[in-house]
Amino acid sequence: MSGRPRGRLRRLREAVGPLAAAVLVCGALTVPASAASTAEAACWLRPGEPHRDWTGMNFAGDMWCDLTPGSVRIQSRSTSPVVGKMLFSPRWFVCWKEGSDYMGNNIWYYTQGDQMVSSPTVKAWGYMPAVAVKAPQHPFPGLTQCPWS
Repeated sequence: MSGRPRGRLRRLREAVGPLAAAVLVCGALTVPASAASTAEAACWLRPGEPHRDWTGMNFAGDMWCDLTPGSVRIQSRSTSPVVGKMLFSPRWFVCWKEGSDYMGNNIWYYTQGDQMVSSPTVKAWGYMPAVAVKAPQHPFPGLTQCPWS
């Protein structure tokens, strides 16, 4: 066969890209055991993942977790103004703090929303209630408590 892909393989590569076409043609993809176990977990810590919030505060890690999409509030209270929306799951959270009780839980997680709703200065940074975060325990073990708590 020449260097140019022919027929169905060429159309497949054009549609999905060369790497995906190779995987589809070969019919196998090896995933390391560590990645496979991480993919099955509802939440996990990423200690080396850096974030910088709208105030310039740096965070040296986060928690990656499934969530129920919803509102991100400027403060850890259900009556606080909404500054962002979380549209996608899973997402990351950099710390937690106690706030007002929301559906039987007073833990809130600090994050950055996917969409800005108000207060452009805060860039959708705020809090989501623990009931929206699908962690097995609140606060999630190993995630840092927010320093201003």
